[in-house]
Amino acid sequence: MTAPYTGLHQETLVCAHCGYCQAVCPVYDALGWESSGPRGRMTIAHGLAHDKPVEAEAARRIYECTLCGACREVCSTRIDTVATWLETRKRLAAGGALDGLPLSRLRDNLAATHNVTGDAPENRLLWQENLESSGPALNHRAGAAIVYFVGCVTGLYPQGHPIAQATTEVLTRAGADFTTLGGEEWCCGFPYLGLGLPAEAVKTAAHNVESVRALGAATVVTTCPSCYHMWRHTYPELLGGEFGLEVLHASELLVRLLASGALELAPLDERVTYHDPCDLGRNSGIYDAPRQLLRAIPGVELVEMADNRENALCCGGGGNLEAVNPELAAAIASRRLAQALETGARTLITPCQQCKRTLANAARREKVRLKVLDLNEYLWRAVGA
Repeated sequence: MTAPYTGLHQETLVCAHCGYCQAVCPVYDALGWESSGPRGRMTIAHGLAHDKPVEAEAARRIYECTLCGACREVCSTRIDTVATWLETRKRLAAGGALDGLPLSRLRDNLAATHNVTGDAPENRLLWQENLESSGPALNHRAGAAIVYFVGCVTGLYPQGHPIAQATTEVLTRAGADFTTLGGEEWCCGFPYLGLGLPAEAVKTAAHNVESVRALGAATVVTTCPSCYHMWRHTYPELLGGEFGLEVLHASELLVRLLASGALELAPLDERVTYHDPCDLGRNSGIYDAPRQLLRAIPGVELVEMADNRENALCCGGGGNLEAVNPELAAAIASRRLAQALETGARTLITPCQQCKRTLANAARREKVRLKVLDLNEYLWRAVGA
């Protein structure tokens, strides 16, 4: 647990500049500059708290952060560093900093189409082509017990389509009563917070909650850890309280279905390793459910990486970093890939579409024989078998 956030001025005064945070920061590890680590960012934040002008390069350092939360875990003075970085970004955005960064395109896409890619809303349905379970009942069906909130990366990036397809097939095979918001789904709002635009995040949160309520569903399920964290932890803050919906990550729902006997898993004989996404593990506290599912598959040997659970290394894909500095995001991913290879596993499993993208791209760049799959893709292999 972290201490309550006390405000930018107070948090920057509390910082002891001890440097514990530098040792765990993936950005500092890749770049090695004082300004690129949490201690340097805290100095920049202190200036902002006192209304001092921030140079463009310093603003870039604030946005070159994955918001992974590792610095918060080791902070000797218990600063909520993630809240500090978000507040810092909010002040930078209010001062027009986004216009001098590549992030302006992301902001404009979200404003125009309510998604990160700028695609038309109907393109959120493209992943359903050639899907065995596709049909009118899959989208916007009133009376369904569960709404599967697909998310931007899963629904709009071709690399993410197999995740939504596998999740749909597994839930259908297990007899789950679910639907999606289809073209009515908006971005969860996390990219808005990462940009420093919380007011826009409030609007998207309100839209998504009301869209689910309109269908009469009681539960929201996500495969994206950032969507999960937003719905479960951030939406109540943005909307002023709980909103009467159960929010689950897909791994939590699938553990329930497995325990009830609705889900049967066939053998898959191989060694795998597991990557904890920052927003699911360190930032939301879900470590066990994905591992329970993997260990329930007969013949699967799960080998942990050297750094796992709350100490897991970031994949480099969070905090909008890929839009600011793709080379830095790639360098961070390579560090995590190296740990996966050390396990001797044939397959790397992660319950996050963004982690899958960054780590799979790293494996391709480095030409290594390691398959990277989302947890739901891997489970569909066992269920489909």
